[in-house]
Amino acid sequence: MVDSNLLLAGHVLIILSGIFIAFSNNFLSTQRERLLAGLSLVLLGGFTVSTHTWWFHNKYHELGGNIGCSAFGSFSCGDVLANSDWNTVPVLGLPWGLMGMFAFALLGFLALSVRKDHNAKWVKTYLDIGYVASGFGILIALYLLYVEIIPLEMTFCQYCSVAHLADIVAFVMFMKLRKLQGTDQWDLVASQAAKDVKAKDIKRSQRKKNSGFVKPTTRDEEE
Repeated sequence: MVDSNLLLAGHVLIILSGIFIAFSNNFLSTQRERLLAGLSLVLLGGFTVSTHTWWFHNKYHELGGNIGCSAFGSFSCGDVLANSDWNTVPVLGLPWGLMGMFAFALLGFLALSVRKDHNAKWVKTYLDIGYVASGFGILIALYLLYVEIIPLEMTFCQYCSVAHLADIVAFVMFMKLRKLQGTDQWDLVASQAAKDVKAKDIKRSQRKKNSGFVKPTTRDEEE
């Protein structure tokens, strides 16, 4: 059986790959493409690690006892994920891992949609939703951190921490995309095409002026 912390390293690697692509100039041709590609990987890593926490939660409730979630130092995901009092969403009663899956799936849909059609009318709305939703996720992460520090007495879940990291990184990327959208850097090809058209119009107007072109006047203007 593969050690759970090796599997955790796989989730972390996906997220780090997304960060590297998003903030490196060695991949893709534009900042928009790099941010969206990196964001997609970060959200994928957040989704997979959330799925893993949900799996641990279900495994404990089916089998009880050791759920194969390795512990080291203050990190013991088994003690956190097996705790029914704190590993469920208040009121809804759903495991936090399942909620994380839904959240990252939603954010992934938004990111992939924008990547597919970056000039659509709804792009700004999608980026705003992603920004607000991931920001709300940070508030949830702070609440869960409080739970780990106070009620659970400094017992931390390494899988949960990685999911929180993915959400924080996604928040930063959505923020950067919102600032980029609407500027010339969002679509360099379209921006350059618009500049070329404007330059041609200016040249055409200048040629008409230099050739003695006189704008026709209406009868009202003559009177």
